[in-house]
Amino acid sequence: MSVNTLWGVAYNDCVLGSGEKSRLLTMKAINSYQSGYLAILFLLAVLCGLAQAAEYMSPGLTPEQVLAKLDSDKVPLVVDVRKPAEFGVAHIPSAINIPLAEIEDRLDEFKRDNGVLIYCINGTRTRKAEVILFGAGISSVHHLEGAFNGWIQGKHPIEKGGAKKSGW
Repeated sequence: MSVNTLWGVAYNDCVLGSGEKSRLLTMKAINSYQSGYLAILFLLAVLCGLAQAAEYMSPGLTPEQVLAKLDSDKVPLVVDVRKPAEFGVAHIPSAINIPLAEIEDRLDEFKRDNGVLIYCINGTRTRKAEVILFGAGISSVHHLEGAFNGWIQGKHPIEKGGAKKSGW
């Protein structure tokens, strides 16, 4: 009688008997366990992906909606939360640069009647900025759907150059 382990599960040959038929039954049981294990991993991966997609706290604006707002009389403060070097390469016209690391020290700049649009290259820093802004009681915040990558891919207008230190 021997005790074996596979995937952290101990099994005993004598439980299912001995001989070739026993080994076949044992392997079927182990394969079933592995399939269940893989199914659980797959389910977790799917759920994590869905949770990640729903992490934005603020309503989103499409690039077209942003362009319309920029042409209106109720222009929001547009804030690029990337680093100054990234901002200098390209940014949305009329945006100012308040890097994520500086937001807590510059909260007064976000208090605007027409709201705030925040964005970064892919949304990661935008979601972090939302947490800071909502935590500070600034609730009229929107994010750019598709982030700046989407803006660029849509061939929307961009500006190049250094960081602007003040808003409108």
